[in-house]
Amino acid sequence: MPLATRTNQIYEIVLSTDKELPEQQRPVFIFRYVNTIEWEEIASLNDKFERTTATKAMIELAFQVINKTLCGWRNMKMPDGEDIAFNPEKLKSMVTLQEATELMMAAVAQRPTVEDKKKLPSQSGLDMAKSVKDVKG
Repeated sequence: MPLATRTNQIYEIVLSTDKELPEQQRPVFIFRYVNTIEWEEIASLNDKFERTTATKAMIELAFQVINKTLCGWRNMKMPDGEDIAFNPEKLKSMVTLQEATELMMAAVAQRPTVEDKKKLPSQSGLDMAKSVKDVKG
């Protein structure tokens, strides 16, 4: 089954500004993979982002891209420690412009960063027990 049609296929992004936090405290943004039609829309928005010089337009385009693929988050907390329920409409008030751009780039790339990928569990579907044979000494 193609990746974009699997509802449970996601990738996770930790912002560069949060990398120094202990793992259990790091906010994690959860993105879904999109099909080619959706990606064409995202690529078009990204092209407009690259061409524009108006800051307000850039911000709007960045959040349009993010909103097409962001499907959740975890470890998002208020300063008092209260959890922030997933609501993409709140995101603008939670991240800096640099962080929004980083999230947009993650949405455009449709893959976790190398650092984030290292943290993901292996998803190999291979049955290694059947493929590995004992070596006779």
